Parts: sequence; structure tokens; C-alpha cells
Amino acid sequence: MAIGAPGKEQFRDAIVELRNVHIIAAMQPLIDMRGEITANDEFKMRGGLDNTTRDHIKQHLQRCDKWRRVVTYNPDGEAIDEKIKKAVDPTNLINGAKYAGESTKDPLKMEEKPFGADDIQSAPGPLRQIPWSLDGDDENIPLNSRLNFRNGAGFLLLQSVDAAIVGWTRLESRHSTRFITPFDSMRIYQYYVQILEYLEIFTGDVNRVDFAAGVRPTEEPRGAENSPNMASELAGTSGVKDTK
Repeated sequence: MAIGAPGKEQFRDAIVELRNVHIIAAMQPLIDMRGEITANDEFKMRGGLDNTTRDHIKQHLQRCDKWRRVVTYNPDGEAIDEKIKKAVDPTNLINGAKYAGESTKDPLKMEEKPFGADDIQSAPGPLRQIPWSLDGDDENIPLNSRLNFRNGAGFLLLQSVDAAIVGWTRLESRHSTRFITPFDSMRIYQYYVQILEYLEIFTGDVNRVDFAAGVRPTEEPRGAENSPNMASELAGTSGVKDTK
């Protein structure tokens, strides 16, 4: 088991209770992306990831970054009194997010922030537990010791995702009820850029290598002693006892 409290491992530094509901919302696509990584059979391949898997994970990363952007404090500068008039006018309808994707069918192209009222002080909210169990109890969020990653680049990618999950919970903005500061937003952006760089540098068809020895000693059906170059290998014996 990796260093840390038993059952905690790579999430041992995560703060699981915070006030900021927007942080919890922005963490959801990151948890989804982690699930795609741990459940994808490509990450069993020691030779690396193909272009299809790399591009699929990139789509999840773009979704993660979209949510980082929309929860970042960014008032639009419209006069408060005008906003109040619109909010209380009984003839108006509530307006949600407006996306350029309404015409392009691309949900990642956003024209306006879906969360408004950045420039109006909100009431303080209660502490909330994040809705994911990071201590190993959730079978859908397996810890390092439960994984059998044969892909070195994939395991590196997973650890960068887990670092981002922990990073979200440790932002100073966790004490606020809504939004994160632009500085905290850039801190999370650094995590996402690192994930993207790992995908670009270490994965894809061009980075795949061949492993002729497809079976590791621990995977041998007759045990590790059957593998070449092992000190316990029994050369020249059939394993059948002489009955004479």
C-alpha cells in the first residue's frame, strides 16, 4: 500500500468538508474522467494508449476545464439595479446559460456564464460533505492498492487526475459559499495543463512500444518461478516426480 493512512493513500490530504457548492459541481466531471481511466482496458496495455483512447480522455478534460471556467468569479459589470429589475419583473422568465453550441451543437462553446450574480453578496452557506467516498469504500473510486495498472503512462495520468481532485478540495475558495477566485482558478488550470501535457507527450499511437514478453512473472499461470531470469527458476526439470 502506498504511503499514508490505511485506506486513504493518494487522497489522504483531501479536505472532504467545505462550503463551496461550486467546487463540488466542478469536481464532478473530474470524478467522471477518473472513472473512464480506471475502467478502460487500454490502461492494461504496457505498450501505451492509442489515439482513440487519448482523444476520448481529452474530451473529458475539456469538460473539466469548462466547469472550472464557469465557477470562476467574473462579474459582467452590469449595473446592480438593472439586474434587480430583471430579477423581480413578473413578466420575465428565468434565463439559464446561453451557449454558442445552440447553433453549432458543440456544448463546450459557451457564450455566457451559467452562474450569474457574481457581483451580489450571497448568504453564507453551511458546511457540506463532498458526495464521493475517497477512503476506499467506493468501488467506483478505487485506490492505488486496488489497481493493477500495467501501463506506466496511464498510471502517471491517473495520479495527476487524483492530484487535481485533492487540489480542488484544498483551495482557499472552499470557505466561500459560491465561486472560486481567479487565482484559485489558475491553480486548478495548472493541474489540467499538466494532464494535457501527459496525454500529448506520453500517449497516442506515435508513443506506443511493443512488449514481446507479454506475461509478467506475477501473471504466469505456473507461478513466478517459471519466468526466465528468475533466481528460483528450475532449469532442466520437468516438475514430474520420479516414481522409481
